[in-house]
Amino acid sequence: MKIKLQNFGEITCVRPPLSICFDVVSMFSEMESRHQRGRICAVAICFAVDHAKFPTKRTSFDLMDYGSKCLDFLLGADVPINQIFECGLELVTWFAESLPSEREVEEVENFSE
Repeated sequence: MKIKLQNFGEITCVRPPLSICFDVVSMFSEMESRHQRGRICAVAICFAVDHAKFPTKRTSFDLMDYGSKCLDFLLGADVPINQIFECGLELVTWFAESLPSEREVEEVENFSE
């Protein structure tokens, strides 16, 4: 998947580990406020983009705190907020597609019995 960010151009994205995908998708669906969703969108972008200038990724972190760092970085690089939301939402959807569906989980459970 590729996204286009102002001042960075077109960037090829890599899907993060499934645990990160799960955390991002879960938090995005639970967040009701625009500022929280903005941080989650920024996290999705920073995790998907393999670029030396982007904030360092960690496996253990507070998602909203990391989201603030990501949002500060992207806004500081003059990426418009609407582009952060658009690309972030696209990436959150992409992350969700990688997670096993409820049906797939039930099939595995039935097979293991």
